[in-house]
Amino acid sequence: MAIRLDVFDDFHLHRDSAPEWAQRYVQLSPGRMRSALVETTAPGLQVFRKWMSERVVQQGCLPAGRICFALLGQAGAGRPWMQGRELGENLVFVLRAGQDFMLQRPRGMALLACSFAAEDFRGLLDARPWSPAAAALLARPAVQAPGTELARLRSLLLARPSAASVFAALTEVFEAAASPTCSIGSASAAYVVAECHRLVAAGGDAPPDIAALARRLRISRRSLQNSFRQVADTTAVHYLRSLRLNAVRRRLLDTGAAELGVSEAAGDAGFEHLGHFGQRYRQLFGELPSQTFRKTAP
Repeated sequence: MAIRLDVFDDFHLHRDSAPEWAQRYVQLSPGRMRSALVETTAPGLQVFRKWMSERVVQQGCLPAGRICFALLGQAGAGRPWMQGRELGENLVFVLRAGQDFMLQRPRGMALLACSFAAEDFRGLLDARPWSPAAAALLARPAVQAPGTELARLRSLLLARPSAASVFAALTEVFEAAASPTCSIGSASAAYVVAECHRLVAAGGDAPPDIAALARRLRISRRSLQNSFRQVADTTAVHYLRSLRLNAVRRRLLDTGAAELGVSEAAGDAGFEHLGHFGQRYRQLFGELPSQTFRKTAP
């Protein structure tokens, strides 16, 4: 068994700790970002706990040949959302190979997850089959389970578990969840936020404004604004502007000053007024764009 601890003071650097997950981050709350990742690996099993100090949108893709179970490790200052569902204490999320995911993380939240090689997990299921009702839940994106079973799973993941012990705990969770009384609420607000995120991220130097987004989604501006308040605990304008500011920061971190100027990077993200851009960049990240670390020529 191996244990690794990574601590970062810029979460854009956090993405490089697990490149196979193709992760991207958008910081929404202002301040110097701090994050920590504790990863435990054992034969056939990977367990990790990721904590971040600020409100962040985290996106990624589960690597090929894996199956992952994710749950809330530590509550933060707000409500977290994952895959369009509120990530409550009683939910476990199931991610499969090649599946994209989006997580709205409030300040101070920690995510706890375990990942198996898909073939190894199928082997464990063949050796210790679940009931048909419990096995059917694996096809759901999120499963609601009693708190007692999920609490035992959390405690185990924070220890030094084996693949067999985690599988046994998951068996208890899914068997307990195989009940018609377990249900999950509406995800319409999270859908609105995710679609706006996608449309603005793809908009380049001409991102759609709030009115255009509302027309595109065929909802009122009030409904759009309420969706961002509910899911991201901020306004639509701040969220979507932060999305573009983070895109600029990623480009600055990934390029040298001789390759890409600050004004060019800002313009490419739709910021027309360089002074306003610099002020908002400093408010969000705690430094001017000219102070952001840039790559040096080899």
